[in-house]
Amino acid sequence: MNLVGASRPHGAPIDGFWLLIPYALLAVTLVITVAEKPSPDSLAWMLALAVAAAAWHWWWAIRHPRWLGTSLLPMAVYFFGMLAAATALCGISFSFLPVYLACFALAFVALPGPWAYVGIALTGVLALAIPWMLNPTFDNVAAIVGGGALASAAGWSIRALERSADRLERALAVNRALQEQLVADARESGRIGERARLAAELHDTVAAGLTGVLSQLEAADAVSDPAHPVRERIRVAADAARETLAEARRAITALRPSVLTTRSLPGALAAVTSGFQRSNGMPVILQITGTETQVPEPIEHVLVRATQEALTNAARHADARLVHVTLSYLEDAIALDVSDDGAGLRSRAHRPGGQGLKLMRERAEGVGGSVAVHSVTGRGTTVTVSVPLAPGVSDDR
Repeated sequence: MNLVGASRPHGAPIDGFWLLIPYALLAVTLVITVAEKPSPDSLAWMLALAVAAAAWHWWWAIRHPRWLGTSLLPMAVYFFGMLAAATALCGISFSFLPVYLACFALAFVALPGPWAYVGIALTGVLALAIPWMLNPTFDNVAAIVGGGALASAAGWSIRALERSADRLERALAVNRALQEQLVADARESGRIGERARLAAELHDTVAAGLTGVLSQLEAADAVSDPAHPVRERIRVAADAARETLAEARRAITALRPSVLTTRSLPGALAAVTSGFQRSNGMPVILQITGTETQVPEPIEHVLVRATQEALTNAARHADARLVHVTLSYLEDAIALDVSDDGAGLRSRAHRPGGQGLKLMRERAEGVGGSVAVHSVTGRGTTVTVSVPLAPGVSDDR
């Protein structure tokens, strides 16, 4: 029986042990009492009470095991019924005293929380107060008080062990879920990273090359003789280059992070921070400073991934309560600051040389930027990603 009151699969060894005790005691004491050859009337009452107690126990405890230790009202009815049946049986024959004393244990089996101690106290008081039970002598009082104290200590110990087991099981479940999430995150990060690399390669090679070819064809078209046959071929080649460039840009868009597909950079950061708040329950304040300008796509990707990585670190390693995300449009650069109020890097399992920050630095350096980390133990961490922008930069989209 689950003495804590949390659900335990019915049929576990401790369940079967506690549920069989009343039957075993009823059977043994019944055999002993019958061997004493009671009168026919006493035997009839004794058999009727024993059968009633067994049926009562079956209905309340075995038929409805989920009530045990969790539902006060039905278990109070069950416990008082068993106590009354045991008291009546002791009135017929004192050989049934073990059945009555089993109610000390049944109090912890059936009654939830502190009500178990009330059940133990009631069992002890009735044993000394009912005339045909125990005389209130010093030895009997000491035995009942000692037995009640022993039952209370044993019940408390078992409940403490079950609480520890439940906490351990919950911790193991959380650990398993975290490991699964980490594996999933690693796979997703690798998939997204490869897509981003392919998008950057397409942008820097195919798209850039086609743009150059198209500009040369347009320049040749502008200076060619309108009547010369080659001009028509130049225009056909230019149209083909435009169509291929459009296809390349569509492929690049399909490979971009989903938050950037239909949003500007500030919109993508708003989607990332709001999603983080919903999934982690940690407030995030997003601020945009400066005049918004168009930023090359590879730089947008770097800043979005840096935001996701910094938020993940704040949630998993920093024990933070609040995160500030600031995107600053400067005259010749763009900067991202992610600040948390957590424990700082020195007390984290995640160090500045960890893979997350390492990948963040590699991405930033790939677009000519840099990453700086400022951390004070117990006062939080700030991750800054800054990327210079050439004057009049655009992303060729």
